[in-house]
Amino acid sequence: MLEEKRRALIRLKRRFAELVGETQAEWEQAAQEADLWLRRSLVLGGERALELGAFYSRAPADIQIDWRRALGVVYPAEVEVRLAEPSDLSALGGSSALVHAAAAHRRALEAAARYGTARLGYARVSAELQVTIRRLRAIERRWIPAHEAALAALELALDEGEREDATRVRWAIERQDPWIAAADPPART
Repeated sequence: MLEEKRRALIRLKRRFAELVGETQAEWEQAAQEADLWLRRSLVLGGERALELGAFYSRAPADIQIDWRRALGVVYPAEVEVRLAEPSDLSALGGSSALVHAAAAHRRALEAAARYGTARLGYARVSAELQVTIRRLRAIERRWIPAHEAALAALELALDEGEREDATRVRWAIERQDPWIAAADPPART
């Protein structure tokens, strides 16, 4: 069972590794785009417009993670980022670049959440895989040889006991019947 679990965890770890690569690329691209729009909005509107936009957009983000349990691992399966409706930044005196920067930062936050859950899933599956491999090695290298040695010692003891019993039975029969004793002398072991 541990060997099957190990193989299944390896497959799950590969899927998470692919997901980490994809989501990391998405997040890096979204972060670069957000940074680009932020710099453009600073050039066009200045820090004052950015501060006003930040002041009126202070609603916190809420992240909802759906968890799954498989093979003894609890890992994040899906993530949902809930953001408040954005303020009308252009009405607050912000440029169109500030509106694009806010939207780009929203996309970057969502991409970061997906990337973070993928990394967390990868880490949890990797940790469970290491524990499973350690258990499997302990069984293969310690428990199985110890049990095989105990089995060999038990089989030897049983064989010796059977030989002793057979010798006792033969001696008992020879003591009862004098003709058997004269025809076949007992062999001593």
